[in-house]
Amino acid sequence: MAFHDIQFPEEISYGSRGGPKFKTTILGLASGYERRNQDWELVKSEYDVSHGIKEPEQMVELRDFFYGRRGSAHSFRFKDWGDYVIGGQVIGHGDGVNRVFQIVKSYEIGGPNQYDRIITKPVQGSLLSLLVDDVVSVEGVDFTIDYSTGIVTFAIDKAPANAAAVLITEIEFDVHARFDTDHFDPEHDFFNIQSWQSIPVVEVKGAV
Repeated sequence: MAFHDIQFPEEISYGSRGGPKFKTTILGLASGYERRNQDWELVKSEYDVSHGIKEPEQMVELRDFFYGRRGSAHSFRFKDWGDYVIGGQVIGHGDGVNRVFQIVKSYEIGGPNQYDRIITKPVQGSLLSLLVDDVVSVEGVDFTIDYSTGIVTFAIDKAPANAAAVLITEIEFDVHARFDTDHFDPEHDFFNIQSWQSIPVVEVKGAV
């Protein structure tokens, strides 16, 4: 299995439904009270893209994509149209030595329960700018971005100074995902017309 650096067809993912999912075990007590245990510390998104199939040509494209990924064997990029942009995000503060920073997206920013989501699949060419203490840094000169991991690495002589905020003004990102089925299972509704009632896609945690 491997990560294929290819995006699921956008015109199909545009009609998908789904989003972030946590897992919590809830134990009901005889007293009527309950105990809750958070099983997943990190979010794992789930989607269904069946409603994105609108034209026969899209089913052909989806079939080709499914074959190329060998079903659920290989992962890919997936655009979550409800959440694919990071804006005004501080990804860390310098100490004069550290040159490596992970791109994250924060939710409920500044609150006691802020959630920092690790972004591993930023979209190449979508970065608006990166600032270090409000000074623009130049990609390819001052820093590089690994678009398969979401890691920003500054040049040897460009480590952000102590307490300097490293801020991404805007960048797009994809979800690292895979099919959650090995069976391509459409129905033949009419002549040359097919539909697939459930096309599950799930987020992948890990490199592949």
